[in-house]
Amino acid sequence: MKISGTFWRNVLGICLFLGFWQMLSSFELVDSFMLPSPWNVCQALASMAVDGSLWENLLASLKRVAAGYLLACVAGLSLGLICGWWRRISDLIRPVLEALRPIPPLAWVPIAILWFGLGDAAAYFLVFLGCVFPIFLATFTAVRSLDRDQLNAAMCLGARPCLLLRDVLVPASLPIVMPGLRLALGIGWMCVVTAELIAAETGLGYLIQQSRMLFQIQNVVAGMVAIGAIGYLMSAVLERLERRVNAWAPSERV
Repeated sequence: MKISGTFWRNVLGICLFLGFWQMLSSFELVDSFMLPSPWNVCQALASMAVDGSLWENLLASLKRVAAGYLLACVAGLSLGLICGWWRRISDLIRPVLEALRPIPPLAWVPIAILWFGLGDAAAYFLVFLGCVFPIFLATFTAVRSLDRDQLNAAMCLGARPCLLLRDVLVPASLPIVMPGLRLALGIGWMCVVTAELIAAETGLGYLIQQSRMLFQIQNVVAGMVAIGAIGYLMSAVLERLERRVNAWAPSERV
């Protein structure tokens, strides 16, 4: 299997970043207690992996983001499709959603704790709020921007609503919807960590908070590295899926 030049450039970028980080620590340009070296962070990651705390908290975070994201996909795709297709319904629903959309998920934390208490339900709710609005907006925009000539041509040829939805509406919307899904997943991952910092007793956010209270800064940074790595992997998987799904769509490669 041939490895592309993009892969090696990505690896080079990561290596340069780690080298710069190690240089800051080696030459004592920053306090090693405040920012542990990459080697110390790797040791902390290895230690947490061996004792199982890393995997336990990672699985808890993944479960929460998966549940909230799937709920957001169902709600966001459905509402975006309905509002994009029926203008009268859009006039009723969109003003409410547009008023709620600017409120950051962090502002909902006190409400989430009051409604759901400390635990998974509050995290599900916060991830849902972080994900649903980008998905709705992408779906709504995709449906509204469809070429009506394509729809009219399909209806003139006798396409029924089910066939119109499956063979015209969905394929034509995917180039806009898929990036929205990828953006929403990244936001959901950030939201679940934020929720765990405040309203959970497991998860990577909880791990970071506990390590901070114990002044285990290497574990704090190790948790941040794990969050970044998992977020990168999730984005990469969705990006690859997006390329497969939208392989027919025109694109520009640099």
